[in-house]
Amino acid sequence: MRPHSDCGGSSSISAERYRRLKMNRMFTQLQAIIPRPQSKATKEMIITETVRYIKELERKKQSLEQIKDLQLQAHGNGSAGGTTFMLPCIANADNCSVTVTVSANVAFFGIRTVARRGLITMILEVFSNHEAEILAANVSVNQGILTFAVTALLQVVGDAGEGAVEVIKREIMTL
Repeated sequence: MRPHSDCGGSSSISAERYRRLKMNRMFTQLQAIIPRPQSKATKEMIITETVRYIKELERKKQSLEQIKDLQLQAHGNGSAGGTTFMLPCIANADNCSVTVTVSANVAFFGIRTVARRGLITMILEVFSNHEAEILAANVSVNQGILTFAVTALLQVVGDAGEGAVEVIKREIMTL
C-alpha cells in the first residue's frame, strides 16, 4: 500500500484540528462541571476528577433512594407520640447518621458524623434559615466522630412541621 498523497492532506489536517478543538471544548465543559476545579488541570486530572464525581453522585443517589424507602416505612409505622426515624448521611454513610424524633412542633435531631471544621456552624445555619428556635444543643467529639444533639421548636405545626423537619434533615445530611 502506498501512503496517502498530499491531495487529501489538508482536509484530514483540518478534520484533525476540528476534532482536537471539539475535544478541548469538552474537557473545558467537564472541568466546569466538576466540583473543586483546578485552573491548570491536565486532561488526566479532569478525567480522574470526573470519574470520582460520578461515583460520588451514584453513592448519593443510592443513599437518597434508601432515605426515601426509610421515610415511607417511618410514615407508615408512626406512633401517636411522634415519628422517629434514623437515616444515613449522604457524604459518608459508614460513619454518619441522623436520627429525628418529632412531637407536635418540637423536633429532636441526633446527628453523628465525622467531625470537620465549621460543621456545627453550618448545621446551626440550617436551623436558623428555617426559623427553627433551638431549645437545647449538646456537642461531643470522640475519636474524630461528632455527636450533635439538637432540640428545636419549629415555627409550623402538624404535617407542615414534619415537612419542615424533612427539609432541615435533608439539608443537614448534605453538608
